Amino acid sequence: MRAAMLRYVRILIAVVLLAWLWPATVQAQATGRVRVAQENFRREPNGTQLAAVLQGTEVRVLGEQGGWVLVELQGWIWAPSVGQTTREGFDLTVSASGGENLRASPGGRAAIKARLLEGCLLERVDASGNWIEVRRRGWLWRASLDISGTVAAAGPGEQEADIQPLITARAPLAVYATPDGDTIATFEPGAQAQVLGRTGDWIRIRVDGWVYGPAALDSATDLADTGEITPAQLRADPGRYRGALVRWRVQFISLRRAERSRTDFEEGEPFIHARGPAGDAGFVYLAVPEELLPIAESLEPLDYVTVVGRVRTGRSSLLGSPIIDLTDVEKEDTRR
Repeated sequence: MRAAMLRYVRILIAVVLLAWLWPATVQAQATGRVRVAQENFRREPNGTQLAAVLQGTEVRVLGEQGGWVLVELQGWIWAPSVGQTTREGFDLTVSASGGENLRASPGGRAAIKARLLEGCLLERVDASGNWIEVRRRGWLWRASLDISGTVAAAGPGEQEADIQPLITARAPLAVYATPDGDTIATFEPGAQAQVLGRTGDWIRIRVDGWVYGPAALDSATDLADTGEITPAQLRADPGRYRGALVRWRVQFISLRRAERSRTDFEEGEPFIHARGPAGDAGFVYLAVPEELLPIAESLEPLDYVTVVGRVRTGRSSLLGSPIIDLTDVEKEDTRR
């Protein structure tokens, strides 16, 4: 966006940390084991189902709220069954029709820990050949778990990130894109980050922060290298382009909230209904993240906008139209 504005950015990074910089002992987490034949793994207590976790599967327990327990589920999934995504800060989404198994280790003969549903968002941890190690946090019914250790209470509305362990830099600390990659930032003393995992002296963290728009890039709409992907291509072969970046000039029709029948969206998720780019007679649906919602709310019917986003699906299950996860939107100065 060329106008001066604050842009929220979520960065998932890896950082090397020498032992003497480790600030405080991260509290040991409780563990749980599923005691029933299978239990639903949900996005929030009694919310959208993400997976079915099988009996005997062990999970890391992070907190509890009422009769529900927040846990972390981790395992290996067959790489062709997932696609790339940027939704909600996740890296991958289950793209296989009917879902895919989550296994205890790489290989088709490894024990199955859970059945992940199609569309389940995941965080990438590691890879081995055609297998990807992933994890996801969600909620299980407390009575279906045998739990060892002390479980912290999760207050009403508490998010996953609120109970992740933290590190605090004691001295200026270089932050790297990968363990052997380039320096992308420097932590000042006192800066904190949420811990996602650790391998030896390497700690993977998540940082939330703000950048001043005019001091950064003018607009992500100027940078998208989309290969001229068209809505027609997405409709014809939706699986091929999942996660691909598109840059389109579209005509705004309305801003809506998804109903339960729109299974390609979360219920209540805001999206833009728009006419497709020039030469395309159909419609496209643009999922709007919270940071872009004020811009979307300022649009008027028939405004032209340039949008950048990643393909969630090339053909929605309800109407057969492309759904794009917006990363940037730019309103034109004049109506055409």
